[in-house]
Amino acid sequence: MPEKDLDVVSVGHALVDLRFTVDRFAGPDEEADILEQSTGPGGSAVNVALVVSKLGGRSGIITKIGLDHFGRQIVEELMKYRVDISGIRVGFGSTGFSVLMIDRQGNLVLYGFKGCAERLEPGEIDDTVIARAKYVHIASLRPDTSIRAAAKAKENDAVVSWDPGRRLSMVGLKALRNLLRLVDIVELNTRECANLTGLKDPVECAQEILKVGPTTVIVKMGGKGLYAVSDEFTGYMPAFRVDVVRDTTGSGDTFAGALLLRLSRGDRLRDALIYAQAAAALKVTMLGANAIPPVEEIEKFIQDRRKDVEAGISDRPPI
Repeated sequence: MPEKDLDVVSVGHALVDLRFTVDRFAGPDEEADILEQSTGPGGSAVNVALVVSKLGGRSGIITKIGLDHFGRQIVEELMKYRVDISGIRVGFGSTGFSVLMIDRQGNLVLYGFKGCAERLEPGEIDDTVIARAKYVHIASLRPDTSIRAAAKAKENDAVVSWDPGRRLSMVGLKALRNLLRLVDIVELNTRECANLTGLKDPVECAQEILKVGPTTVIVKMGGKGLYAVSDEFTGYMPAFRVDVVRDTTGSGDTFAGALLLRLSRGDRLRDALIYAQAAAALKVTMLGANAIPPVEEIEKFIQDRRKDVEAGISDRPPI
């Protein structure tokens, strides 16, 4: 078996984010001012791989891009942060992109074109890259390719993490059972939880997902915190508070990357959740889907505020 030299391999979409900070969201036949514009690589797989690398881990990525300017931009950014790109496939057609409108309060309107990213076929999953991973994170990717990646990960004794994303969660739990049987950790937000199970209560939702096969379910509740259920830690954990919310894009991916890296380094789930929540909280204060502060800043943030979070841990989320 190959050496497990990659902490996390992310499988999913590689996109370019076209970000516009606006004064307000315009309605039909209205115009609003653009205050700031920026462009950068995004998509769940790219975000997770970059976050892991920026936090000092070794990451790889399996995704598909087009042979175009956006595709080159993604590859250059991944190489800059030493992400293993040997699992990238290049296809005919355009690299996907997202148009993001962000208002002054950090609220988000998103338009997405998946392009080549959604055309990653099951047979294009790089088994060699999967075999080198301690953790494999699959996000927002079509079920057949997700199943192939998860099955290969299990064959190679990797822990499988899965985030359904907005669209796939709407397929429902029954249609995704074959995939969930191969998953160890499920990470999803409250809306995705309701879409997937039909249950709005995070506790009931998590229990329903556990019945299918995963051993850990984490329901992310944004600024309210999270609810997790597992053998190591079960309960509600409040979020870290920040003074400014600038851009929530990629906060879930930052959470996933930070969580899996800490788990791969031997952290207990409770400690890994605290670290991941801190990284995600600081991410929303910055513009960019994978923008995070230096590790030292995250650690100082945790040191200063950890007691407040731990004091709020309870059996279930507040009503």
